Amino acid sequence: MEWATTTQILEELEDSNDSHVWKNFCDHFNPVVVRFARRLGLSAVDAEDAAQEAMMTFLRAFRSGKYQPAKGRLSDWLFGVARRVILNLRGRRPLELLIADKATGTSFWDLIQDDHDIKTTWETEWQQMVLSRCLEQVRREVDHRIFNAFELYALCDKPVDEVTKSLGMSRNAVYIAKSRVLSRLRQLKGQFE
Repeated sequence: MEWATTTQILEELEDSNDSHVWKNFCDHFNPVVVRFARRLGLSAVDAEDAAQEAMMTFLRAFRSGKYQPAKGRLSDWLFGVARRVILNLRGRRPLELLIADKATGTSFWDLIQDDHDIKTTWETEWQQMVLSRCLEQVRREVDHRIFNAFELYALCDKPVDEVTKSLGMSRNAVYIAKSRVLSRLRQLKGQFE
């Protein structure tokens, strides 16, 4: 998937009916809504339906001028749309399914969450999506050895001596790789959001 900031995605979406633009929007944001819906107790099928409905609801509101980037972050607005859609869909399910949902392992009491918990769940999913996109971009930009050193040392928590041995790099090179990748990740995160 090509790198694009939320601003670029929204600019393309604003005045295009091109299916590629819609696909790009959905590729970026549909998975986070699906995971959010699953964490709020929806089945896989219902989560996909909720995400699709949330994407369409957002598009209609965005094109009618209801979302204004100057007034707030995309993640906050998309959270509001997704939350409403998911809770409405969950509310339409029969009570006996809510009491003990065998497909998700969720009981009725697990579904009762306060607004703070729901917002925290969304923020976690959103940040994981942003990190994933940024990691994909850094992987494309830097030398594979640098990224491998970062991945093994910082993400997989391998001891530095093990990383140096497996990649044939010095300790200092591993530390520099970690620093370079983290610096670029911070830059990309700022650009994306």
